[in-house]
Amino acid sequence: MDLGLSGKTALVTASSRGIGRAIAEGLAEEGCQVIICSRNEENLFKAAQQISAKTQQPITPIQVDLSQKTSIQQLLERITNQFEKIDILVNNVGGPPLNYHYELTAQDWQKSFELTFMSQVTISEYLIPIMKKNHGGRIIFITSVAVKQPGILIANAHRASVAVYAKTLSNELGGDNILVNTICPSFTVTDQYYDVVDEQARRKGISPEQVMEEWMKSVPLKRPASTTEVANLAVFLASEKASYITGTCIQVDGGFVRSLF
Repeated sequence: MDLGLSGKTALVTASSRGIGRAIAEGLAEEGCQVIICSRNEENLFKAAQQISAKTQQPITPIQVDLSQKTSIQQLLERITNQFEKIDILVNNVGGPPLNYHYELTAQDWQKSFELTFMSQVTISEYLIPIMKKNHGGRIIFITSVAVKQPGILIANAHRASVAVYAKTLSNELGGDNILVNTICPSFTVTDQYYDVVDEQARRKGISPEQVMEEWMKSVPLKRPASTTEVANLAVFLASEKASYITGTCIQVDGGFVRSLF
């Protein structure tokens, strides 16, 4: 199936590892020129080399700290100086702290707000005029299943804010043919997944294997997702085949969320 992505230019943030990297690779496989970014320079350039070698597509790595406004501004200025257009923006960031409410400080909340919410707002608002000028585009937010089924406190608050922001953008930008959607992954096998497993095991005094077994009891498919399974949805939403889909908030969760919507 031709997804109509060949020749498109995409920016995928937090994309040296995990879900972001899988999305970058998926878009490149469909013929996109992809810009990837990460705070870790070594991981970033390694990912760019590997994705380019596998897909035979140009991958542009740009180091950025998404928690720092000046770093984000430098990223955006370089992109607009180097590229004529951005057709696809995939907003993805790392996870917030895993602490309970009584363990959180005001600084924790502010830091999470800047990383999880404001970084995505800043990048989106900068690139939207470029998409308008080019008569269309795709904006995809990678949030969390916590948007629909609460789990970690800060994730609940700030990722839900991202989903609301995305929905509002979809209403405002539809007339410009800019489609905006949100993807809500659940348990997905990444480095962060295992970090959370280890932290939960420590807190509960059980083994990591027991934590994962307990988690999978709540998933009808009885397994976590691969990063590729999440990326497949992102690639589809970025494509011409999803030309009448906007304003959605779709979980990739193996049936974890119990609600109808």
